[in-house]
Amino acid sequence: GRMVPLLIVSMTIAVRISARVPLIIDTDIGGGGCRDVDDVAAICMAHALADNGEVDLLAIVQNTQPPACAGAISVLNHFYGRDDLPIGAYRGKDLTPSPPLPFVDDLVANWSSPVKNTSQVSDAVHVYRRVLSAQRDHSVVISSIGLLTNLKALLTSAPDKHSHLSGRDLLARKVAVLAVMGGAYPSSGPTCECNFCASSAWGGLDHQVAAEASAYVVKYMPPKVKIIFSGFEVGVAVQSGAALSSCAPESNPCRRAYIDYEGGLNRSRYSWDPLTTLVAVRGAAAAGCRECTNCSGSNWVNATSGSNRWIDGRSSNQTYLVLHNSTKAGKAIDDLLCQLPRHQAHGNSQPTSIVQSLRMPLSRLPAK
Repeated sequence: GRMVPLLIVSMTIAVRISARVPLIIDTDIGGGGCRDVDDVAAICMAHALADNGEVDLLAIVQNTQPPACAGAISVLNHFYGRDDLPIGAYRGKDLTPSPPLPFVDDLVANWSSPVKNTSQVSDAVHVYRRVLSAQRDHSVVISSIGLLTNLKALLTSAPDKHSHLSGRDLLARKVAVLAVMGGAYPSSGPTCECNFCASSAWGGLDHQVAAEASAYVVKYMPPKVKIIFSGFEVGVAVQSGAALSSCAPESNPCRRAYIDYEGGLNRSRYSWDPLTTLVAVRGAAAAGCRECTNCSGSNWVNATSGSNRWIDGRSSNQTYLVLHNSTKAGKAIDDLLCQLPRHQAHGNSQPTSIVQSLRMPLSRLPAK
């Protein structure tokens, strides 16, 4: 009689393991591109999802130029106990050298990390190709939360030692979903959203490179890959990050990045990047969104201006998000940001269970 419950438990564990979403994050964290702090929330949140067993975090790649940004990624990886997580950086020569935001330098200078700058990491295309080639077919999810420079370079990459497939064929074979924070829907009008155009109006750099990459990726991403566009209008309506001031200790680099960027405690930020990443993993409903309805067609990006519009037509591999509950979205992000890193929870000498530790904000944990 004992074998049946044991079998059920074993099957449950097997299902949970297989349900991990293989995730790659492609970020412009804190420099070049659109110069913001919400990439930090996306990465910290992804680590929390990995701690929960929801995500198999495969790699994080930087799509902008500032060398120290890779160091900031490494700081976050180290804080969550994942020094072995591959980091890649864009190696194109077409981006303008620029300094990162102050929070990047603060993190790299004052937190531990094995990587300090992009000279210590591989070409993002090599990281993509190596990681993708090792995954199950049609399984990988990519969260694109910056310029689309790496993805354009991957699409145009040739077969190599990691795979006999071209970049486009490798994407078609291995990637299930590409979630893109970029554009505005159903149209950006004559203006452009920053990730699609790196406009100086948004504090970005490299307008022409960004616009060309965006247009190329949107046009040539294989139709087997589902693309979910998360527009400017979605993330700008969701606030997150302020909770870090009270739920996380001063030793938390995610907390410090938000305080540096916002200029003080208890200040939230728009949630473009963490919302996109949350949707990539848990689906639209978990982020207070739904995929658009009565919207058959596809996205079009102007390769000169970076502006975009949805063109009605036949059903395609593309859709865009519509927000219906901004409070739910912000809370889902903050709950993950406030979650104690798993390897730190394991070191807790108090009799609080690991599951409890992961689900309780730090302010409610028993005092040391």
